[in-house]
Amino acid sequence: MDDLSERIDTARLSVKALEDAVNPDEVGQRPDTFLNLISRQMSEYARHLDLEHGSDSVRLDLKKLTVVADTPTRPISLNQMGSAENWVNYHVLTHLSLHHWYRNQKRPVPGFMIFDQPSQAHYPPDRDQNEDGSLEPLGDADCRAVHDLFKLVHSVAQDIGDGFQCIVLDHARIAEPWFNESIVEEWRGDRRLVPLGWAD
Repeated sequence: MDDLSERIDTARLSVKALEDAVNPDEVGQRPDTFLNLISRQMSEYARHLDLEHGSDSVRLDLKKLTVVADTPTRPISLNQMGSAENWVNYHVLTHLSLHHWYRNQKRPVPGFMIFDQPSQAHYPPDRDQNEDGSLEPLGDADCRAVHDLFKLVHSVAQDIGDGFQCIVLDHARIAEPWFNESIVEEWRGDRRLVPLGWAD
């Protein structure tokens, strides 16, 4: 009987633990809590990039799958923000924020991202007048914006640390040590990702 009573008590404790784990109130609040934390990170990154509505609180709207800026007058969704710079940069910072949260929470999400030409809003290919991809053809504002975007990506990747890799495919090149140290491969001129000889 003593053994049976002990087993019943253990079973009751297990049931209680399971009930607490699936408490509908707590489970219902978890997504809101996690989204608030991710949105706080998004807002911080938006301020670094000096984006339109970057001084407001920005958040990820899961129902509409878009970014929303909560301004003093009304919420403004990404499709109302207007410029290609906003669209590209808000997508980049949203993905960075999500991966920052995933890695901190040790979630089973692959620890890498690939960005293809995030500088395109400032530095379209037809303005790549230099073979080396330098920012000289750009105006001061575009040059600063490209620099700040790449610096944010680099800083977040460093902050997340081991287990995370951010791969950026772009023609821009920034003449600073942190940028040069991050280059793994460089394909320019006759040196290409897919060599022309492979077509033969």
